[in-house]
Amino acid sequence: MRLLFRFVLLLAAILTAGTAISQLRDTAAFSTEIRFARYLFDKELYTEASYVLDQLHDSALQRPQRDSLYYWQGWIAYSTKRLPYAAERFRLVSDSCDLASKSRFFEAYCLAFMRDTAAAGRVLLSLPATDSLTREMVSFQQAGISLLRRDYAQYNALRQNFSYAYYFMEAEEKRMDDYRDKLGMARKKSAFLAGFYSAVIPGAGKIYAGKKKQGIGSFLPVISLAALTYEAYNRGGVKSARFIGFGSLFCLFYTANIWGSVMSVKVTQHERNTYYDNKILFDMHIPLRNLYR
Repeated sequence: MRLLFRFVLLLAAILTAGTAISQLRDTAAFSTEIRFARYLFDKELYTEASYVLDQLHDSALQRPQRDSLYYWQGWIAYSTKRLPYAAERFRLVSDSCDLASKSRFFEAYCLAFMRDTAAAGRVLLSLPATDSLTREMVSFQQAGISLLRRDYAQYNALRQNFSYAYYFMEAEEKRMDDYRDKLGMARKKSAFLAGFYSAVIPGAGKIYAGKKKQGIGSFLPVISLAALTYEAYNRGGVKSARFIGFGSLFCLFYTANIWGSVMSVKVTQHERNTYYDNKILFDMHIPLRNLYR
């Protein structure tokens, strides 16, 4: 009986040692693959680095290993502008991981860049801000999202948390304030008024919309055709081919002038929104890269 007991203990020890050795081997192999993927990433061989990581099956990994895998998959995807996949991978990094804060910040940024500002805001709210730096970074990112939404009241509340004391985001905080002032002061132009102005004076609607050169460009052909149509009427009357030809061209250009003025307001507003959105996103990005180099 004692001999059997010793045999069972010996067998258990062998199995335990074998499992431990296997785990050590697996850990070493995983670390080797991660180092190789990072080497490829540093050499800007992003496709090859992604391939190496994709061969690691997360179901066979321990929690810290999975976190490392998810983070690097997200970081490579982010670096190659595959933002939906990057956000998905960053989301999988557990809160207990050392890279959790970085992963949450960049997940939120990817979502904000894709204009999913609601989801980006939720990610930032869930981020554990345990120190003043992290709290201010959260407020800064939330403020940027508020500007993307043109929610100036929320921005005004969030900017109260700006200290302008951190060198890596002081300039960006000041620029955000500038964007808020410029966006808040800008008056929304009316497409109806633009069309009305151009109906009265050809091209005036485009000048109203902020397209001065286009307005002058619209004025000249319409007025020229109006003069030619009037001259044709005086010489040949309403039934003359000359009057019909010039009159048709005048009507076409006059109508296009009105419609173009209506559209110019929408185009100008879109261009302006895109211009400021790009600046806001750029300035949201700089402090993150400075903090997490």
